[in-house]
Amino acid sequence: MGAGHDRSGGGNGPGPREPHPPGPGALAPPDTPPPDARPPALGDCNDGPIRRAVRIANPLGLHMRVADRFSRTARQYTCAVIVWNGQTQADGKSLLDLIMLSAMPDSEVVLEVDGPDAHTALDPLAAILAAPGGEDYTI
Repeated sequence: MGAGHDRSGGGNGPGPREPHPPGPGALAPPDTPPPDARPPALGDCNDGPIRRAVRIANPLGLHMRVADRFSRTARQYTCAVIVWNGQTQADGKSLLDLIMLSAMPDSEVVLEVDGPDAHTALDPLAAILAAPGGEDYTI
């Protein structure tokens, strides 16, 4: 072993490594439960996020083309868009985040939208996730 090499650090940089650093596809903090997909009560239309459980019907899962179509559509809205796969969350406007979700065929994800145009965004975004083909690339 040459000079300047240290076996105790376990990596190329200083300090200990975190087992799961924050970033795309990061797990929510341990005290954050996955969202409940129940629809909001009638009086809650502008209070908090709107959630919908969606089953991934595409036989390839949430793959690159579907994720690209979803993120492009999500960016057309001002509301925040989050997709949950278990306890893992992704920014729905980020293609990389969506791919990192690893949503497999027939898995159920929770679509969460929050903002002034959330009601308008929910149906088109849920339809993209639930589409069996997802290959129609018109946005």
